[in-house]
Amino acid sequence: MVGKPVKKSVECWIIRRMVDAEDAVLLLHVAASPDIPTGFWQPVTGGIKEGETSREACVREVYEETSLRIRVEDIHQIPGQWEFELPHQVIRKDLYWVETYEPALRIAPEEHDDWKWVPVSAVEAELYWESNRRTWAAVRDYLRP
Repeated sequence: MVGKPVKKSVECWIIRRMVDAEDAVLLLHVAASPDIPTGFWQPVTGGIKEGETSREACVREVYEETSLRIRVEDIHQIPGQWEFELPHQVIRKDLYWVETYEPALRIAPEEHDDWKWVPVSAVEAELYWESNRRTWAAVRDYLRP
C-alpha cells in the first residue's frame, strides 16, 4: 500500500507569564498568499532535522523564528497523537509549550511578517487552522495559573 508521505514536525506554544495581567501567547503571522489572502497566525512550528530529537528541534525552531533562547529541560510536552492529513502529505507533530518572561523578540522575516502577544482567552479566535485550534485546546488544558 502506498500512502501519503509523512512529515515529522514540532509545534511549540510560547506562554508569557504576566504579573498584573492575563498570561499571553506568542503568535506569528504568515504572510498573505494567493491561497490565503489575509495570511494567518500560528505558533512556532517547524520540521525535525535528521539526527535531531523533537525537543532539540523545538529549541532550534523557537530560536530561529523568535530569537528567544529556551532550554530543552524547560519544554513541556503534551502527550497524544497529533497527526493532520493534508492533500499531499500527513503532518505528524510533537506538541510542546514553554514559559517565558521575555517580552521582546525578533522574528525571522523569511518565515513571518509580524508577531504579537495574545491574551490566553483570545488565542483561539486568532487561529486560522483547525489543527492549531485543536493543539491550542490541548496546551490550554495543561497551563497552570
